[in-house]
Amino acid sequence: MSDDTNIPYHARWRGRHGLAGIAIAMALSAAVSLRAQDTGTPPPPSIEQKATAGEKKADDSSLNLPEVIVTASPEGSAKNGYRCESAELGPMGGMSLKDTPYSLNVTPGELIENRNAHNPTDALKTNPTVAPLMSSSGYSSMSRVMVRGFTAGDQSDLRDGMTDRSFTLPPVEDIERIEVLNGLSGFLYGFSAVGGTVNYVTKQPTATPRTSVSMGQYNKGILFGQVDSSGPIGNDKLTYRFTGYGENGDTYIDGGRQSRWLASGALRYRVCDDTYLKFNFYQQGLETKGIQPYFDISGIGYAVPSALDPTKQYGQSWTYDNSQKGVYDLALDSRINDILSVRAAYRYGVMQREYSWIGAKFLNANNGTYSEREWETPRQDEEEDAAYALFDARFETWGVEHNVTFGYTHWGFTFWRGADVSKLLGNSSIYSPASYDVSTSCAGQTGDMNTITHNFLVGDRIVFDPSWSLLTGVNYARTVTETFGSYYAASKPEVSGDSLTPTVGLVYKPHPDVSTYVSYMQGLEQGGTASSTAKNAGQVLDPAVSDQYEVGAKATLWKRLDLSAALFRIDKVNQYLDTGDNIYKQDGREVHQGVELLATGKITDCLTIVGGWTWMQASIDKAANPATEGAVPVNVPEQQARLYLEYDIPKVPWIPGVITLSTGVNYYGERPVDIPNAHYIPDTTLLDAGLRYRPNDRLVFTANVTNFLDTHYWSYYRSGSTGDGLWLGDPRLISFSLKYTF
Repeated sequence: MSDDTNIPYHARWRGRHGLAGIAIAMALSAAVSLRAQDTGTPPPPSIEQKATAGEKKADDSSLNLPEVIVTASPEGSAKNGYRCESAELGPMGGMSLKDTPYSLNVTPGELIENRNAHNPTDALKTNPTVAPLMSSSGYSSMSRVMVRGFTAGDQSDLRDGMTDRSFTLPPVEDIERIEVLNGLSGFLYGFSAVGGTVNYVTKQPTATPRTSVSMGQYNKGILFGQVDSSGPIGNDKLTYRFTGYGENGDTYIDGGRQSRWLASGALRYRVCDDTYLKFNFYQQGLETKGIQPYFDISGIGYAVPSALDPTKQYGQSWTYDNSQKGVYDLALDSRINDILSVRAAYRYGVMQREYSWIGAKFLNANNGTYSEREWETPRQDEEEDAAYALFDARFETWGVEHNVTFGYTHWGFTFWRGADVSKLLGNSSIYSPASYDVSTSCAGQTGDMNTITHNFLVGDRIVFDPSWSLLTGVNYARTVTETFGSYYAASKPEVSGDSLTPTVGLVYKPHPDVSTYVSYMQGLEQGGTASSTAKNAGQVLDPAVSDQYEVGAKATLWKRLDLSAALFRIDKVNQYLDTGDNIYKQDGREVHQGVELLATGKITDCLTIVGGWTWMQASIDKAANPATEGAVPVNVPEQQARLYLEYDIPKVPWIPGVITLSTGVNYYGERPVDIPNAHYIPDTTLLDAGLRYRPNDRLVFTANVTNFLDTHYWSYYRSGSTGDGLWLGDPRLISFSLKYTF
């Protein structure tokens, strides 16, 4: 590693991420050069051109064609049973779900909106493969989730297929759909969390003018308003999409308040036939006051007490979480000819946050006493970039169709932070929480982390005939993490790793509506970082290779109900905070295997179902520490299930429009909070209910009640590199919204 510690942070960051810009420039040059050389037959129209051409024909009365009424419901709409037939498979691009040899679940934007969801945890509540791991009302506001028992966050958060590492709440108001790829994704993205990736696909411009205005309330007393506008600018070559959102009000926690604003937009410019330039951005600010503490149970031998009333403030009303984030994308899509296409994009993002929170440590489980320690984090700043330059080739050899993608993807970030400051405030009680004054103050930055990843991949989806296809490929991935400053004193100055991560997946379709598959994928996971509470605080562990085997089937019944099943086995390095010596370490392997069952669509014309069931067996294997051998990893549930139903009430002559009733059942299995599994969070079943009334195509009113029975429960136990403790689940919450489209 070169000695450049005296170079300014921003200069080091830009210098080390320059390869992404070079790759984009090469892709742009190649597109221009190949187009200039192409003098053959013009390529067939793209999907976007077909849509534009269709609109022109519909408006041209001189054609004198008979009127054609299209009755097919849009993909992902409530009328279609929230079914989605395709998704983005990373660098491989858009692909039919039945042609994908992996478990991939899509939550459409209309379902998110109809459930009045305003954070990713709530938006993904109908996905049975996802479990909550963080909360928007927590001290860092992130909404990480667990997939197949592993954390899906940081570098596994994607936005429009590019890595979008985030330590603030990802907005969902500008989201068209959320795609969750369960399990490894090393071939696709090079580096990612083992459990899965979460891809937020943003709303894109429309060819016809459209504007909607909505308002409402959620989370007890937070009022919100939103405008979403789209259409052409001047002519059909330039189209736009803009989303503006604002909220402010009381949270369900006593003395808690929250405000958030979002400005998001997209521009799409048709340069020429089959060549588009796209620009996307969003800017968001979040301020939360009076957040709930985590409850440390190490002082009572990790015994799990009965869940408390979540509306009560057990910490301090002056605790806060403030964050801002901006993301800016520029992309090129161009089809050169019938065979070759090029895709290139570059993203720049900047984030900052600061927060203060209370760590509540139980002292006596019988009388409910606990100590309060204030933790304050100085302002943390981060810059990130992501990019890709990819070529797609479509051709045949001896009657076999090839869909080849090759190129380069990149992601990197530089993170500046300081050491947390803490002070013991005193004791408190769950029956009469104490009030303390603000006591600590943070200043200065004492460390920075710089991570760069490079991925070179080639993949081919080979179609032998309508029944058989093979997806195969390999990604050469390399990562380098450098740390500077006293915060990372326990870490090596440079931690690096590289690996070839292959994949192979065979798909067999015995019927056009049925597909079966078997697949294998390897992935390179970045090592975790020890938290400030660990003895080796700030140490970055080495990258490690993981393996995944999967067998599955997907089917569509009656052209309206999608079913899928998957058997999986994941084997990865075990990383955990050893409570014996308080060191964050790697020891042995963590093996998760199980089955996933999912259903989405219409059972009848009036009844819609979304949900499924996950059963999993997880254990630690080959560990040097005998206390961990064979144990279930902390916070990993054996079972979880979701069932969401919508029923359209038969039309009543004197009531215009459609009335829809909904209900949800959410089951969370028990989860261990320690090793060797002496104590567990109890299993929990929660009920939801909702009502939606659409008097006409322009107006819709929605009301929802979550946790209808107001069950008190522990949502999860945060451990591993943080060791923060138990988190209370949300109480009964009522939300409503009114939306008008014109």
